[in-house]
Parts: sequence; structure tokens; C-alpha cells
Amino acid sequence: MSHKLRTMTAMDVAIVTNAVVAAVSVITVGVSAFFALRQLRLSQSANHTLVAIELLTRDRMSDDFLDSQQFVLTELPARHPTAVPVSGLPPDARKHVNRIALYYNSLGQMLAFNVVDPALLLGSGGFRAREAWAVLEPYILAERAVRSEAYLSNFEHLVVLATETPWPVAARKLGLRRFDRYPAELGLPARAASPSEPGAAEADR
Repeated sequence: MSHKLRTMTAMDVAIVTNAVVAAVSVITVGVSAFFALRQLRLSQSANHTLVAIELLTRDRMSDDFLDSQQFVLTELPARHPTAVPVSGLPPDARKHVNRIALYYNSLGQMLAFNVVDPALLLGSGGFRAREAWAVLEPYILAERAVRSEAYLSNFEHLVVLATETPWPVAARKLGLRRFDRYPAELGLPARAASPSEPGAAEADR
């Protein structure tokens, strides 16, 4: 009887030991998978941020982009009736419109898929996006009438968010600091108190 008891006890210990080892193995695999997934997400987020910075700096500062922006904001409405779809514009005008519209559509797509901090895009591109949309909306709506309601919908999404969260509000949320009074070493005249909120000037003018 004592021998059977010792045998059962040994079997119980072995079973418990195996169960503990199996549980530890499962936990180890789960923890490893969690950190691997977390690292992948951090890597993807970093890549998306780099793409956004590339769009906001290099692409927007290029001579081609600045030429197209100038054309869209100052020349397009005077040269072409606003009832024309984008695809119906002459090639040169269409090239400028597509360059600007697709650029802001790309920024809006990043916002729609939550791949980058909205403050980065809205603070850097919101003002110009609203300006461009104000000019391009009639051409875009005419294009949607012949193509699809989804045409440049991410561009519109960007403009809606930029309108709902204007730069002064975004600046306040970001905690951007401003001078209460200029330090003497700057050699600037005293600034009159202003009722405007911090960061009232658009960051991307």
C-alpha cells in the first residue's frame, strides 16, 4: 500500500511538473509574440512618420510643387470655368491640379488610416490644404459627377479635420510656448498684449 502511494505521488508530481513546464512554455511564446508584434508596430509607425515628414518637407518644398501651388491658388479660376471636371482641364492645368490634389489626398489618407499623429499633418499642412480645397472643390465635384463620389475623398477628409481643428486650437493642445515679453538680448520692441490664442499664426503659411 505504501509502495502504491509513493508511485501515485511520484506520478502526480510528474504531471504537475509537466503542466507547469507547458504553461511556462505557452507564456514564453505569448510574451515573445507580444513583443515581436509591438516591435513591428513601432517599426511601421516610424516608417509612416518618415513618409509623412518626406511629404511635408522635401515634396512640398520642391520647385514643381511650389509652381503648381501658385498656379492653383492664383491662376486656375481665372483661366478655366469652374464647372470643368479635373479630367476635362487642359494638360498643363490638369498636371498642376493633380500634383496639388493628390499630395493633399495622400496626407488625408494617412489621417484616415491613423498611421501618423494628426497634429503633425494638420499643423503643417492644414492651412494650405484648406486654401487649395476652396479653389479646387468645384473641379473635384464636377469630376465626382462623372467618375465616383470617392474621388479625392481623403483630400476632403483632411480639409474637414483641418477646419474642425484650426491651428490655434492644435497649438494649444500641443502646448506650444510663446513669449510673454521679448528677452532684452533679442533686441526687439515690446509686444502689445494680444487677445489671440497661442500659436494663432498658421504653422504652414
